[in-house]
Amino acid sequence: MSQKSILGIFTLVATIGLAGSVVAAETMVDPWPHYYADETSGTVHAAPSGPLASGRVVAVDRTAGKITLDYPAIPQLLLEGGTRNFAVENTESLTGLTPGDKVRFEVEREGRSFIVKRIVNSN
Repeated sequence: MSQKSILGIFTLVATIGLAGSVVAAETMVDPWPHYYADETSGTVHAAPSGPLASGRVVAVDRTAGKITLDYPAIPQLLLEGGTRNFAVENTESLTGLTPGDKVRFEVEREGRSFIVKRIVNSN
């Protein structure tokens, strides 16, 4: 077999392999289908049917519309677990919450900050 034939076969095999990789990449399933990113603002939104994160109330500041939560990592938002102050979209949702309460909450990234969109007492 000549060197030219070997080179032609190698090129054909490489082209077929590359085409298969492209097809496989196009059919991959989104691992986080309940979240989507708004590329224009850098905001990550949770779909209304998305799961709620769990946590524990550390402090509540109703006048400032903020809550401090201790929570595990939320990988969908690339948010490490720990204790963090969150702004709350609806300050009325803080009514009845006290330190130590277990809660489930929906949080969204808005730029470089996170805002609690919904919070439910789990006690």
